[in-house]
Amino acid sequence: MMSPRLPNDISIIIVSYNNSDLLMLTLASVRRSVEGLKAEVIVVDNGSQDDTLSRLRSETPWVKVIDMGRNAGFSTANNEAMKQCTGHIVLILNPDTVLPRGTAHAIMAHFDDNPGCGAMGVRMVNGEGRYLGESKRGYTSISASFFKLSGLWRLAPKSRTLNAYYIGHCPERGVCHAPILSGACMAFNHDMIDQAGYFDDTYFMYSEDIDLSWRMDQTSSDGNSYRGDISIIHFKGQSTPRDKKYIGYFYDSMLLFAAKFEFPKHGQLMNKVTAAGIRVAYYIARLRSSIQKKREKRRKFTPPQRVLTVRPDDTDVSTPGKTTTFAKLAGERAEDYDAVVFDIDGDMGAAIEYMRKNERRTMFGFHNPDNGDTLIYFNNGCHKI
Repeated sequence: MMSPRLPNDISIIIVSYNNSDLLMLTLASVRRSVEGLKAEVIVVDNGSQDDTLSRLRSETPWVKVIDMGRNAGFSTANNEAMKQCTGHIVLILNPDTVLPRGTAHAIMAHFDDNPGCGAMGVRMVNGEGRYLGESKRGYTSISASFFKLSGLWRLAPKSRTLNAYYIGHCPERGVCHAPILSGACMAFNHDMIDQAGYFDDTYFMYSEDIDLSWRMDQTSSDGNSYRGDISIIHFKGQSTPRDKKYIGYFYDSMLLFAAKFEFPKHGQLMNKVTAAGIRVAYYIARLRSSIQKKREKRRKFTPPQRVLTVRPDDTDVSTPGKTTTFAKLAGERAEDYDAVVFDIDGDMGAAIEYMRKNERRTMFGFHNPDNGDTLIYFNNGCHKI
């Protein structure tokens, strides 16, 4: 039974920092996704130095804005919004995501059908159409983390043991129990806040979603769920910089999680070995990031010339390049174009499937009808054209 103290069906919470173009695209997709629901959308700004706050006030007056005035971290910012939100269902969402229209309704239906569910996550693909394994994860035990960090999981990606980290036995499009979910898109019943608590603000960034989803999995009667039949786009890495400071946050958070949940189970020697392994992984990650950045610098973005724009209908437009509709999309070869641009007023579910099928064959872009922006994803970044 719904509580009268919660007047909204769903609260969508987005923490943002210096990424206004992608945030506006995310909000445009969210507005379409919640049509027909009593919804509140809360954006918590973590001290952005760009035009985020002014654009929120001018372009999205329907959004409730919480200005932290500083970079308070992911946990603290989300907690502030959760204390104020009034939805029966709470959806934590990254500011670099795109939701198909039916997403919010599908999330609501899941909790209607599964009242004992702790939290739920969905299938995510990145801006190249590649499936993101962190959509569903098992408990990050020392053994699961070792197989993941060492790369041994790739030897048997469907193994319950070697790929326990990514729940390899559950297929990408499957539905299964998933103890650990991604904070890029994680939903839960508002009552779970009272039972499992808020994000642990000891974590500045990273692993706080692992911590909270694990507590929700343990607290709820049925545990957490992964729904591979619900899909979104997540431009992974676009909401935070990829420098050594943020790599440090990631591995420091991994140590915090291990100290909280894993170290008490093991002896002092195993704990020291594990901590040393995490530190080695940190330096390897910094080296890989440096190499990747050098490669990216050599790959310069140039505005695409051969563009396929995919629209909801056959309305005549002056978009440069070829125009088609979502209904006719399957007949188009992605490799014939420098970029395929999807109008988010159309069937974004069909767009996600097209991207997945044509992963890396071309660049993909997204048009925001609310403000006219077109963003092209290339080289792990989004570029406005």
